[in-house]
Parts: sequence; C-alpha cells; structure tokens
Amino acid sequence: MTDKDQVDRLRSDLLRAYYTLSDINLFQAAKWCAEALNGLPEQKESSEDYPDELPHGSIGDDDPRVDQNKFLLAKTYFNCKEFDRAAHVLKSCKSGNALFLRLYSILISVDKRATEQTDGSINIGSVNELTDQQDVSPNNSKEVVNDLNSRLSKIIQESENYLSKNDKGNAFLYYLNGVIYNKKKKYQLAQSNLYNSLKLFPYNWSAWQELIASLNTFEEAITFISKIKAAKSSLSSNIMFQFFEVVVLQEFYQQSASLFDSLNTLISIFPTFTFLKVQQFLIAYHSLDYFQAEATFDQILVDDPLRLDDLDTYSNMLYVMEKRPKLSFLAQFASMIDKFRPETCCVIANYHSMKCEHEKAIMYYKRALMLNKNCLSAWTLMGHEFVELKNSHAAIESYRRAVDTNPKDFRAWYGLGQAYEVLDMHLYALYYYQRATNLQPLDKRMWQAIGNCYEKIDKLEEAMKSFEKALSIDNYANDDGEGVVGVEPHICYRLATVSEKLGNSKDTYKYMKLCFEQEFEWGITDETSKARLWLARNSLENRRFEEAYELAKDLTHSNAHDIEEARSIAREARNRTSK
Repeated sequence: MTDKDQVDRLRSDLLRAYYTLSDINLFQAAKWCAEALNGLPEQKESSEDYPDELPHGSIGDDDPRVDQNKFLLAKTYFNCKEFDRAAHVLKSCKSGNALFLRLYSILISVDKRATEQTDGSINIGSVNELTDQQDVSPNNSKEVVNDLNSRLSKIIQESENYLSKNDKGNAFLYYLNGVIYNKKKKYQLAQSNLYNSLKLFPYNWSAWQELIASLNTFEEAITFISKIKAAKSSLSSNIMFQFFEVVVLQEFYQQSASLFDSLNTLISIFPTFTFLKVQQFLIAYHSLDYFQAEATFDQILVDDPLRLDDLDTYSNMLYVMEKRPKLSFLAQFASMIDKFRPETCCVIANYHSMKCEHEKAIMYYKRALMLNKNCLSAWTLMGHEFVELKNSHAAIESYRRAVDTNPKDFRAWYGLGQAYEVLDMHLYALYYYQRATNLQPLDKRMWQAIGNCYEKIDKLEEAMKSFEKALSIDNYANDDGEGVVGVEPHICYRLATVSEKLGNSKDTYKYMKLCFEQEFEWGITDETSKARLWLARNSLENRRFEEAYELAKDLTHSNAHDIEEARSIAREARNRTSK
C-alpha cells in the first residue's frame, strides 16, 4: 500500500468515525476526528470520499434500522438538554447504540442532579463529554452519595446485561462502563472495558483519553502499552495507538527519542493537525523551554485565532514569563470570544494574579469550576493564590481536589508540599515533594525542595544527596557543549552549608568556591556574596592574606553585618601582608 493509499484509507476511516460519533452525540470525539480529517494533506474532493451518513446501529448491532425513529427523537431531546426525556423515549430500545444513548442521557442527568445537591465534590461522568454549566449548592449529604452509587450501578448492570447477551459487543457501551469505573476509581475494570471498546472502534478519542486517565504511574502505562503490543492485535497497528503513545509520554513528562520520532511521524501524516502542534507546545512547556513553547502556541493562534482549548496553559506560561501586556491582551481577547468558558476564566484569573489581585483571581477560578468542576488548572492555580494569601488550609484543599482530578499533575503535588512546609509539617511536605519528583524527576526544583525538607528534619546525608541531584540536573541543563557549565548559585551554597554541618571541610570549600565562581555568570547575588565572605574568612584563617584581601575588599552586596565583617577581614589581611 502506497503512502497515498494509506492517507486515503485514513481519510475514509476518520470520516466514517466522525459520522458515527456525531450520530450518538459524542461530540468532543467527533470534533477530534473532524480536526484530524482537516489535518491531513489537502486533496481534490470527490463524491467517493464522502459516504452517506451511517445509521446509528452500525457498530455492533445486528439491524441498523432497529429503534431508528425513536433514536432520532431521543437525539433531538438530548441536543435540547432534555436528558431525562431522551432516556424515557428509549426505555424499550433494543439496539446497542440506542441503549448507549439512553444510559448516557441518564448518566448526564445523574451527574447534573448530584452536583446541584452537593458542593461539587462528587465527580462522575466523562471529563471530555460532560461539560454542561451547573450550579453548585452546599448541601452535601450521605443520602445523595448512596443514591448516586445506586444509579451508577444500575447503569453498569443494564449495560453489562446487554453485552453478555450480544456476541458482537458494543464499543460505546464498553466506553460508558469505562467512564463510570474511572470515576469510581476502579481503574483495572475501566482499562478492561476501554480496551474492549477501542478494539471494536479505535477512533473514539474520548475513550483513549479515559484510558490515559486510568493510568496513574508511568510504569503502569508502559506495562499496559507493552501488553497491547504483545497481543499483536489490529489495535496496536492502528494509527490511533500512535497518538495514544505520544500523549502518554507527554503527560508523564518523558522526553525520550521515541516520543519525538513518533510525533514527527504523525506530523508527516497530519501536517496541519492542531492537536499535534499542541503536543509540541506541551512538551516544550513541561521541559521549561518557554520561548520555544511560546513560538509554537503563537503559530497555533495564527492558524486558529478563535481557539480557546489549552489557552489556560498558555496563559500560565505567560504568567511565569512575566509578559503582562501579552497576558492582558489575551484576557480581553478570550472574553470577546466566550466569557463563559472555563479557559477564559482561568486566563482572566492569571491576569489578576499577575496584578497581585489574589481575591479577584480566586473569584474567577471559582467561576471556572462552576462551569466545569473538573477544570484541573483552576484547582491548582487557586491553591497558588491561597498560598499567596497565606491561607494554607484552603490551599491544601484546592491542591487535594487537583490531584484527585488528575494524580499526574506534579504542580499540585508540589503545591501540597509547599503548603505543608509553610505549616512546618516537614514530613508531610517531604512525602508530597517525593510524589512530585516521581512525576517530574528531571526538575531541579523538586530535588531542592526535598533537600530543604531533609535538612529541616536533620537528615543531612539525604539532604546532601538531594542537592547533589539538583546540581547534576543543573549541570546537564546548562552545559553549552564547550566545557563551560553554569549552575545556580543557590544550589551550590546549600550544598556548602550542609557539608559544613556534616563537618566535611573539603566539600564545603569546593562548593563555596563553585558558588562564588557563578558570580561571573549570574551576577552578584546573596549566595555569591555569602560564599565570597566565607572564602575570605577561610583564606585569612589559612594565612593566605593576599587572597583574603582581594575577596573581602570587593564585598558590597550584603547585609550591614557581613559588609562590616568583610572590611575587618580586609584590614587584617592588609596589615598582615604589610608585615
């Protein structure tokens, strides 16, 4: 099969998938297919490329015409957000897809009622598909939770009864089971159902996303991928599996050669697919290459200027880069497009946060969560705002909701560590920093934080190892290939102080000197000034008077006590030299 034949086959498969997904109201997955279709190279359109719209019973049903009239009526009610009415119309349905739409309508209705009767802490339904605006009222009760679990169990029971009696199965009923098991945190059952769904219908991107959400550790993800490849089924050779692998590696921050090879292969097939450009942006963003990430997302906005997806992540980056004018423009622009999107609220909140208007920022993050209670970035960033307001307990609650929504978010784990560190609960802080480090092992900030905690609880050997790990990461990141390596002075100084506490004078001198040498790269900082003073004091004690004088005479950037001590060392060294 030639490359052109492969692309034509892919175009046909995506088109059929779009019709099928639209027909059963999985609109987010259908949107993904449509964007992928437009990401393929352009070709001369012909009527052969556009098959007739597939009827609703085309995936796993014996007769596609069964329930058709009632199905069309239920679809209409669903689109008008009359979910209970849509479910009622299909109460005697026989086909698998009609049953899916009925149970899916019930699921949305259950989610809507549960949210209205609780504080929003009950989290069910697909993050990708259930995005209706919901009001939250503070009336959480045990009866609501029990009723919710009972109704979810009935949905699964009815779905599994159909699947057990139908040899062909139904991809979307398996998907629905996977969604519910995911929200119940029964991840093994979720993975099994989602895998069965994708074997029957691999083009449901929402199912792939649910599968990614069920994988909580990178080791678990790699094991699952290996099992699929070992099975040598048609799924492992499908192009959707390549998309899955790329997103898994990106979400677990694995900057491997295989990630870039797979991504480049997909880009060669889908040269204008925005989804792949977003993956490039996220890879650069997570690796702290903000300038490359900014250039990538700027191009995305040029190609698709009204896009709001992932705009909250882009605004987070602008906040870190301190690009206030650009963030201000972005907030105004997003408001003009749609002020009632969670992403817009997060962008506006970031703008207020940059202006140190933390109460306003929190208000907008809460608004984003009212629009979508699973908005991960809102929980995490609201936690940051509470930290700024020194409300550690509220910050901890926000971060906990973030990691409950997505345990793979290292920023929320890191935020929990910071909040507990402020409360002087260093063992708790250490645990959360370690969780963050497991997710982001090549981020020196994580190792520095772990080193700080170990030092606070007097585990100096472990603190030393942590700071050395941070230094090695810094060395690698700043190596310019010509043997010139710059490292952060703060890390060197902390290594020196811990070495001094351990009584290791040789390492103390080495790290103090390394810290002082960074003055030429970083300029004069508090750490380089303290290192200069320590080295001057050491030189005086070891009778290297000229060296002590040269070090002490230029110390001007420090507190008054250190400056006075440096002058005293310089005077004594000069007097000893003249003798």
